Amino acid sequence: MTHPINNDSKPTMYLSIDPWGYFKTLFTIIVVLHVFSAFAVWARVSGAPWYINDFAEYFNVGIEQNIPTLYSVLIWTSAAAITGLIAHFEASEKTRFRWRWSALSIIFLFLAFDEGTTFHEHMGDLTEEYLTPMGWLAPTGYLYFIWVLPYGALVMLLAGLYAPFLDALPNRTKWGLILSAVVFLGGAMGIEMISASVYETKTVRHSALYAMLYSIEEFMEMLGVALLNYFMLDYLKARIPTLSLSWRQ
Repeated sequence: MTHPINNDSKPTMYLSIDPWGYFKTLFTIIVVLHVFSAFAVWARVSGAPWYINDFAEYFNVGIEQNIPTLYSVLIWTSAAAITGLIAHFEASEKTRFRWRWSALSIIFLFLAFDEGTTFHEHMGDLTEEYLTPMGWLAPTGYLYFIWVLPYGALVMLLAGLYAPFLDALPNRTKWGLILSAVVFLGGAMGIEMISASVYETKTVRHSALYAMLYSIEEFMEMLGVALLNYFMLDYLKARIPTLSLSWRQ
């Protein structure tokens, strides 16, 4: 909405914050991406002409560095920005957990970086390189994508560190964040481990079963982050009811 400024008649643009509307937009994008991804899977398994297959791969959620990857980077960056705003407000109020909010924003920014660079896969390579020669562990079965080990350890560490922080939040926000974490981790680690065992044992690595599993995984990941954005915005709006973003033209 545009309003004139009295002293120089220059308009000011106001951006309203609608957490539920934002979530609905994100959910619509997620569904559209997965519809296009389903087409990409069909093009691959049906032996479609190379030019159709090559174009469709830009939308395949099981492939890195394409349009779904860009979406994931942006949505994690959005979560980091929202949490950064909350951290700024909490710091101005000198609240007990202000530094936890700042750290959380940095964590979300790292996850955006991870999505764009597949850093977790490099961590998996390092884990395999150091653990396997010592006879401790071999990447096989549910741990074929062995990056889940170091990341799983980090998740448990963060869960312990952030338990008092979560408990201090309003119930709506607390259970919303827990829900978003369960949905995201259920896909990113739970379904990922199942798909890892399928990927290892299947002669045809990109089978319909594997495609179905990674599609479910990515849907749960994207939905979890969308929920995270919603509950962060909802908390921000509850804490600062008069908040509005504005700029002058």
